[in-house]
Amino acid sequence: MARSRSAAICERIARKAIVPKGKTMTEVILSYRRYRGKKKYDLPLLVKIKDRGKVDDVVSRDMRLFYMNVESESDKLIIYLHGGAYVEEMLPFHWLMLDKITAKADAQFIIPDYPLAPYSDFRDCYEKMEDFYRRVLKYYPDHKIILMGDSAGGGLALGLTMYFDSLGLKTPDKLILLSPWVDLVMDDPLIKDYIKVDPTLKYDDLSVDALFWANGEDLKDYRLSPIYGKLNGLKDVTMFCGTHEFFYPDIVKMADKLKEKGVDTTLYVGEGLNHVFPAFPIPEADRAIEKICAIIENS
Repeated sequence: MARSRSAAICERIARKAIVPKGKTMTEVILSYRRYRGKKKYDLPLLVKIKDRGKVDDVVSRDMRLFYMNVESESDKLIIYLHGGAYVEEMLPFHWLMLDKITAKADAQFIIPDYPLAPYSDFRDCYEKMEDFYRRVLKYYPDHKIILMGDSAGGGLALGLTMYFDSLGLKTPDKLILLSPWVDLVMDDPLIKDYIKVDPTLKYDDLSVDALFWANGEDLKDYRLSPIYGKLNGLKDVTMFCGTHEFFYPDIVKMADKLKEKGVDTTLYVGEGLNHVFPAFPIPEADRAIEKICAIIENS
């Protein structure tokens, strides 16, 4: 099935708007941010206007949490982990997508503002997310927990699930992942073919982001690159990706490994679509969101 005209237009816009910084400039930017210190994340203006009263902003144990659909009496809880290469906060397109999902899905949502590089690294993130997750299990003992994430957040969801299992904790009932970053090494030869058609992901920029996030740890540690993990604790995984993103080969490989492990796995591939395409203003995104909401409803 051919992609929509809207999807083609979005790709052309992204190709012109998103310019690679390169390794050196990315290192300079992240080093400067570390020197400057972390600034408080401010909700995008469009969220303040569009979703006024819909997003509850809470600080709990020195980690900021955003709640949505708190009025829902459903027994389902969605924990959403945003993307951004482990160095960027939530962007407006994240909130626009969540606005659509929360409008259709009868479930409570918690969006943790988890630690990011260059101010922190994955170790600090895992420590704080473990503390957060233990509290979730305590306060939502009868809820079905769905861990959802896009890009870096999708990779983090996979790594955290395996980590929680290693601690003997109950793992999430389902994972819903949008273009998850499953391998920070990014050395699959097939990637080269997809870099040419990917308008949003920039290999050199991401390779530097990965090193800042790892902060000296081997990139093949499953907490960084879940594709190298034993895949323990994973029960039910649904992934979405497009063929115009260079994560595509790794995501397909991840799906195959999950199936070999006996994990209930579904992979939706958008032909000719881009990284995290369910967040785009295109018909294919609307259909993906319908699938996501159906997964939540049937959990």
